[in-house]
Amino acid sequence: MLQSTDPQDVSRYIDAELHPDTLQSFGGDGRERYIAYISDIKRFHGSLSLLSYEKLSDEKLRSEPLQLSARVRSASTELDYQLRLDLSAEAPYQITNIDIVYARAQAAENNKLNKQQLAQQLSAYVDRLTKRGTFSGVVLLSDQNGVLYQSAKGMADLRYQVPNNTDTKFNLASMNKMFTAISILQLAETKKLALTDKLVRYLDPALFAKGDFDQITIQQLLSHTAGLGWPAYPDTHPNNLRHLNDYRPLLKHLPLNAKPGSRFGYSNEGMLLLGMVIEKVSGLSYDDYVQQHIYAKAGMTQSGNFDIDGVTANMAMGYFYSQQLKSMQSNWFIQAIKGNAAGGGYSTIHDLHKFATALTSYQLLSPELTQLAYSAKPELNSPNYGYGFSVRSAHNGRVVGHAGDFIGVSSALRIYLDKGFTLVVLANQSFASEPVVNKADLLLQQL
Repeated sequence: MLQSTDPQDVSRYIDAELHPDTLQSFGGDGRERYIAYISDIKRFHGSLSLLSYEKLSDEKLRSEPLQLSARVRSASTELDYQLRLDLSAEAPYQITNIDIVYARAQAAENNKLNKQQLAQQLSAYVDRLTKRGTFSGVVLLSDQNGVLYQSAKGMADLRYQVPNNTDTKFNLASMNKMFTAISILQLAETKKLALTDKLVRYLDPALFAKGDFDQITIQQLLSHTAGLGWPAYPDTHPNNLRHLNDYRPLLKHLPLNAKPGSRFGYSNEGMLLLGMVIEKVSGLSYDDYVQQHIYAKAGMTQSGNFDIDGVTANMAMGYFYSQQLKSMQSNWFIQAIKGNAAGGGYSTIHDLHKFATALTSYQLLSPELTQLAYSAKPELNSPNYGYGFSVRSAHNGRVVGHAGDFIGVSSALRIYLDKGFTLVVLANQSFASEPVVNKADLLLQQL
């Protein structure tokens, strides 16, 4: 299916091979989501060539969940990926999940680079991606002495052929979660709340459905361990969801899928709830709090949760390929009309560079709480996530930050704490930031 040139083969494969429960996931949209995801993957990578695959031993066949795994190489990105198929435990062993993720690699030890060579190779790589139609956006790489590389590629607006520039504002998707977490920690620092407080101390328990919602704590929401599931919200016009309070009537549709604190489960709604807590405790709107206590302190003058039906200068429109139209299509009719505590705000590479500098120089939080934010929380069953920050430790030492992905949006901030580098990649095209981030990570290993 991945090698086929017939676009109908994706839907045929999904209908034939996916488990019925998976087809009905995401509130009944599982089939459409997987068809769109795989179609986008095929178009993004151009082609995926098989490098190797793992044969299923008798022991693997008896394990749960049953998983098929193969290593493939992308023609477009020049990088290797792991293709994983999770299977149901019983015959006919239908697929319960399809995932294609970057296969982390270690750079060759004998191929050392200096900073100038690193910048040149990263620049050449971004140029190749752009030429193949795989990247549209902006990139900034800096060290402690300043910017080493920055560039803008592609179009902010395809209809009017307006090019991206290094000051263009891009949708951040989930990257806003960092600002929400910093805000909560600031309120904890000033003793206006405690991380061990129960959520219902600040939000009326009557807002929620039945379940152990009264056991959810602030730190569980920060670390995505509150047990929240995927909500089945009723159809709501975007104009009716401009403010956090607009979501309150919908919280009855938010399920609790696990005991609070028992496991990691990434949740946008968890961050929405934290936004409501910020408003309750501070007496300010979420937007005003973040503006005053994060953006202003860091010198971020071009960032905010802008109304996309308003007029904001130099804003990139997000694009994705429509199988139905056979052309690129704007995402402005499917994304939220305004960003919030979970994501959807806008910023620039320079503002996010300022944010990283302010964060790591302890201008936003004390050193103790800053370290708390970007330290993993295995004691809370969150081994790769801190408080609003992803956390990893590999060949480049400690790396923290956050990514953001939505249809037509792909963004990432990576702060290399041990090496002293900051990487910002913002793109107005699905998946586009991921290969740039991973290539930069490989190049940084060679310093």
